[in-house]
Amino acid sequence: MDSRLECLSRLKVDHSTGSPAPHQPCLLLAIICEIQAGHITSPRIPIDTRLIARYHDIFETVTEERHRARPWMPMWALKNREGPSGKLWHPEYAPSIQGIADQMGQPKSLSQLNERFTSARLDSELFNALQNADLAGQACALLTHRYLATDDHARKRLEEYLETTLASGDYQRHPERLASDVKEADSRYARSAAFRDLVLEAYDYRCAASRLRYITPDYRYLVEAAHLIPFSVSQDDRPSNGIALTPNLHWAMDNHLIAPGPDGCWHVSPTVDTLVSDNQWLCDLNGKPLVLPRTSRWHPDTEALTWRLDHLRR
Repeated sequence: MDSRLECLSRLKVDHSTGSPAPHQPCLLLAIICEIQAGHITSPRIPIDTRLIARYHDIFETVTEERHRARPWMPMWALKNREGPSGKLWHPEYAPSIQGIADQMGQPKSLSQLNERFTSARLDSELFNALQNADLAGQACALLTHRYLATDDHARKRLEEYLETTLASGDYQRHPERLASDVKEADSRYARSAAFRDLVLEAYDYRCAASRLRYITPDYRYLVEAAHLIPFSVSQDDRPSNGIALTPNLHWAMDNHLIAPGPDGCWHVSPTVDTLVSDNQWLCDLNGKPLVLPRTSRWHPDTEALTWRLDHLRR
């Protein structure tokens, strides 16, 4: 094992329930996944929506109790752990509390933690090691088997999740590969995960039609990633062939009742009766502008928008 990973075998975790508490290893697994996805690109780790949601996903995979994730606990506890070249996790405290932060006691919520810091630095040598795909895989295996392998079913769930997520990360770093045909069933799961993450991130978890954005306290998203040209037709999982929609509008688009057009506006099928009050939620979309990602790289492809408009029910 690479010596830079040895610190991961020396975490001080709570054993009061008879088995290791999963919080710290789950946070480290989330960080590894986000490094491999290219979302974390330096030792400075932002405490952002994507990282916290990933942590909740992993915690739920291990425990099936998403509500117990409490991300502020491991984000605070890791500051007392040692890495290969210094502190494993070094919070970047707000200037106003720089001198007293460590004496304030453990925060009791994520908002309390964010009042103290919204980013932290991972040990630079450990970060460098985790950028390597093979070493990232070894680190995941170490954390899984040392702290999270008390239940065979949970371990299997976690191993399958991590395998898909790490493969998905490779697609996220090279999204051009998402345009090619799928050769193996296993890669389909990884591609789907990459498509979902890239599309939702591009739209900042906001619906491209209704503008609704809601993230639950346990970090579930209201919106879904929808293909513009269906995957069965296009074999294209690039984010430019996707759009973020709430489930009801995803359904309406897939059933060709609404369509985003190349003119940048939403169009409603003339088969939707405007005189029926129950249809108002669809009719109100007609002519409304399409919400676009801030990064032009992920704007919907014109050909995909044209396909959608051409298949609107007439």
